[in-house]
Amino acid sequence: MAAPRMSLFELSIVVEVFGLERPELDVDHWYAVEVFAPHDAEVAALGGMRLDVDAGVEAMASADTVIVPSWPVDLEPSERIRTAVRAAYDRGARIVSICSGAFVLAAAGLLDGRRSATHWRYADELARRHPSVEVDRDVLYVDDDRVMTSAGSAAGIDLSLHIIRKDHGAAVANAVAEVRAVASFVFSK
Repeated sequence: MAAPRMSLFELSIVVEVFGLERPELDVDHWYAVEVFAPHDAEVAALGGMRLDVDAGVEAMASADTVIVPSWPVDLEPSERIRTAVRAAYDRGARIVSICSGAFVLAAAGLLDGRRSATHWRYADELARRHPSVEVDRDVLYVDDDRVMTSAGSAAGIDLSLHIIRKDHGAAVANAVAEVRAVASFVFSK
C-alpha cells in the first residue's frame, strides 16, 4: 500500500524482492505485485516525489499477502483502510508491515494481544496508542502466523527474505539474497 508522505525505500523493498521476475529460480510460482493506495490517485511521497497509483483499497479483496511498507505515524488510517485490512485477514490473507506500517495493523486490531515490531523511533508511540500490542524492541521482525511486522526499513528486507523462505525454502531465499548482495557490491565504490 502506498501512503501519503511514505518513504519510497520501504515500497521499493517490496517491489524489488517480490516484484522482479526470477526465471533463474526453480519455483513453480513467483509473486505478482500490485501497488495500491488508499485512494486511486497520485501519492505524494517523502522528498517531493510523486507516485501514480492505479489501484485502490479494493485490491486487498483478492490479495494473498497485503504489505503495508510504511505509514505516517501522525495519520490515523481511515475506517475504509482498517476494514479492508481486517477483511483481507479474515478471508485468510497474510498481513505484513514494514517499519511504521505496524500502525495500520494495530489500528485494524490485528496486533491486539500479539507481539510485534516497528522502528525503534516509533516503538513507544505504538505501545502508548495500542496498549494491547506487545511491542518487541529487540527483534528485526516478528512472525505471528499470518501477521508479520518488521522493525525499521532494512529489517523489512530480512522479513521479506523470511517470507520467501517460508513460501519457497531456504535455498530460494538465499539465492534471492545473494543476487541482491552481488548487485550491491558491483555498484559500490
